[in-house]
Amino acid sequence: MTIGRHSLTTCTALGLKPTFSNWAQITFIHMYMLQVRFRMFPQSHAPVWIQHLTNQAFYAAEDRLVIWHKFNANSLRQKHLKDMFSQWRAVLLSYDEGLMKGDAMLAAAVWRNLLGAKEDVDFEKLAQIVGYMRKELKRLDNATDDEVANGTWTFKGSPGDEANVVKAPSRMMATETAKA
Repeated sequence: MTIGRHSLTTCTALGLKPTFSNWAQITFIHMYMLQVRFRMFPQSHAPVWIQHLTNQAFYAAEDRLVIWHKFNANSLRQKHLKDMFSQWRAVLLSYDEGLMKGDAMLAAAVWRNLLGAKEDVDFEKLAQIVGYMRKELKRLDNATDDEVANGTWTFKGSPGDEANVVKAPSRMMATETAKA
């Protein structure tokens, strides 16, 4: 599995610029979903898998800083990586809270982290991201440990694939409308 391979497609689909920051945040979403699944591994294996995923993501980030963004000064790269690691820790906490407390809380976490808490947020795209995360987390939940560990499980689609689901009226709204 390649860390961050969906980032450019996802940036384009969400109307985001393909910046290092956006790449990192989209990569964090995918890392987070994998980490949630790794937590289901046996207790003796989970921390090792989580650490290796984190290491590989940060190796990829450093590589991207050098090759794509020409950050050749080690001190500058280390500062960006340190900031990125702080962001990653915040992402873990906020997405865990969203996973436990519901879609509104998860949407708020995505809005703060990926979308920079901008006031002019496209709520449909935000809902698509949350729907995509929920769908992929369900797929990961249904995958076997072997599928995940052997790398045969892969992410499918993008948040934009959730557009029809997001636009469809909910059953609860239809019930409330019928009562009125």
